[in-house]
Amino acid sequence: MRRRAVVAGTFAVATAGCTDRVHDLAASTPRDLGVRSRYVPDDPLVDANSVRSRPHDIITHAVSFRSAAEATAAVRPDADGARAFVDETSFLDDGGSSVLVVTQRLTAPGVDLRLGSVNRIGDHSLRIGVDEVGHRPGDDDPTVQTLLVRVTDDRAPPTRIVVSVEGDRVGVTI
Repeated sequence: MRRRAVVAGTFAVATAGCTDRVHDLAASTPRDLGVRSRYVPDDPLVDANSVRSRPHDIITHAVSFRSAAEATAAVRPDADGARAFVDETSFLDDGGSSVLVVTQRLTAPGVDLRLGSVNRIGDHSLRIGVDEVGHRPGDDDPTVQTLLVRVTDDRAPPTRIVVSVEGDRVGVTI
């Protein structure tokens, strides 16, 4: 028991400063869905795909990709964490089985985006729940927070995904 506690404590200390994290989804995800996510604490997308290019009243934005070429073109060259996640994805249009959904939110600095849930909401449609986690220190200018989500559906590729962040909903067609 003591050894496990020491290992767990060491792991917690070693990873405490990591801001670029890869997460698996909880056990509540349907078994025929494969889901991985990576939080990126900035804006890895080129201007045309970014939430910053949307009207000022839109604070939540999502975009999806079916091919490596599309995703690579949408990610800035200096966004190493996002590029690595894209490179690890076996895209649907490239003979693989995954799609990539990028969710962005304009929110207070110190707030992270975390994958909360993935549920089926109909034939070939999914709902991705994203949670805001962290401290809201006041009226600071909002910053872009990004969550990359790779979805592999063993039944059939999704055609529609609805992303929900703290009550805000945005839909993407795959």
